[in-house]
Amino acid sequence: MGPFVRAYLRLMAALTALSCLGLLIIPAQLGALSSWGAAGWQREIALWNLAMYILIARTLRRRDPAAERLLAAALVVLNLLVAANHFATIVYGPIAPLNAIAGAVNAAAGTIGAIALWRTRDADAATKPPASKGYA
Repeated sequence: MGPFVRAYLRLMAALTALSCLGLLIIPAQLGALSSWGAAGWQREIALWNLAMYILIARTLRRRDPAAERLLAAALVVLNLLVAANHFATIVYGPIAPLNAIAGAVNAAAGTIGAIALWRTRDADAATKPPASKGYA
């Protein structure tokens, strides 16, 4: 496993920890900047981020390339879907600064993860020996 996916997972750990802390410490203020509001909803997202942080940290600690790729792929999909949700909220509802910022961060995180997975795929393919034709 190349360093790309591990670097992406470290980035995601930092982003989820930062988001978790912000949403736990100032949920009402961040909720006011969102179309969704509600401090309780912001705390619920913080708890989700905490769970994701634990999953990412444990996966990194295990150093299992297959688990790292699987988690990275899941985070790419999650980030791109969450970004789409933020952008849909902006298009169909009142424009809220937090939705625009979070949408951009999620879209960037999903894109960076996709690139990391792609680069790892290319690096893994370059180091594999040619496939056998099955002739004895």
